[in-house]
Amino acid sequence: METKQTCRCGATHQGHICILRSKGLTEEVAHLTDKPTVVCFLCGVEANAPENVCEPMPL
Repeated sequence: METKQTCRCGATHQGHICILRSKGLTEEVAHLTDKPTVVCFLCGVEANAPENVCEPMPL
């Protein structure tokens, strides 16, 4: 049984870039960050969509 990781925002979802990076899913991260429109206030990662970061802010 796989344990769910808690995201930086406190949720147990699996789609934020911080969770994908911690799992070593670099290809998925690259796909979600190739045309960034937002930045995460918590970790500073840039992403294509606000759904992929914990605290999105427009670039």
